[in-house]
Amino acid sequence: MSESATKCYAFRRLSPFQGFLQVIETANGQASSSNGINWRIQVRYPASPELAEYNDYFDIEQQTILVGFWSSEGGFHRVPQPPMVNAHDIEILAQPIIDELLVTTHKVPFEQIDTCELWLLDEKDYSPLVLIASCSQPEHLPDIQNLTWESTLVNDHSFTRSWSISPNKTSDPSIRNKLNDQINNRSGSKPIAQWFIREKHGNGQSIGGINIPENITGRSLDKADFPELLLTEYWDSEPALELIKDYLEWQAPFLLTLPHLSPVIRKRLEVAAFKQVFKVESQHKLWPEVIDKEKLKAVLIEAQMRRSNPEAGQS
Repeated sequence: MSESATKCYAFRRLSPFQGFLQVIETANGQASSSNGINWRIQVRYPASPELAEYNDYFDIEQQTILVGFWSSEGGFHRVPQPPMVNAHDIEILAQPIIDELLVTTHKVPFEQIDTCELWLLDEKDYSPLVLIASCSQPEHLPDIQNLTWESTLVNDHSFTRSWSISPNKTSDPSIRNKLNDQINNRSGSKPIAQWFIREKHGNGQSIGGINIPENITGRSLDKADFPELLLTEYWDSEPALELIKDYLEWQAPFLLTLPHLSPVIRKRLEVAAFKQVFKVESQHKLWPEVIDKEKLKAVLIEAQMRRSNPEAGQS
């Protein structure tokens, strides 16, 4: 990358889906953000055995060191540097990234680049079941070993049947395990996952996979064959469908970051998302479109009021 070149892009955070990571990349390093508000700044720095021990600061794979954090409201906050690092040199390298942040962050969400998608397939008809990984370069597909889908991060226990404070749903912390089993059982005892390159209009061309039967190798699928919300909504039983619906509503603040949602789906997700004011506050800058702008304004005001009054609770 030339000294003057700057690249802005976004890719999905999987798995499970947690929205998009926004990236501003310069010759010296990069700034990244999961919400378009708070940015993590890293600069390129040569590795050394001593520096490798500071894994909270140094990323061995990317050869970058953490400099600090930046937001438009709070400005730049440095982090302490390991003793073998010249802090002055680090700040010189970081300054062009900070300068770029000042003029670029208002452009989020950036263009999505992870057009290669790995889908877990239905055991019976080989239809896409749930998206489990993605990347931007078909010639460098990641080696995915674990095909077991998880509905939440390990330490996230917020998905229960009472998340929406609905009186007809009971609190059941184990519900995420039931959802995991529902999806993984449908993928079978020997899961099949298939890579597709998604074209501009949504069609997908297979480029490989894991445990792929010969009869579906190299196949092409239409846009309609891929679940719009990254998880199939077609189920035989009402309880199974209800659980999927509940999960997608809980995921709504993140799902609204997806481009190309139909207006009907986007409106449905907004209704669910607006029940989760703090997630909306975090993710709304990355929504490519908003249908109910007035409601969004009201929700953001509510989030500020709740934040100033902790006894009101958070959701």
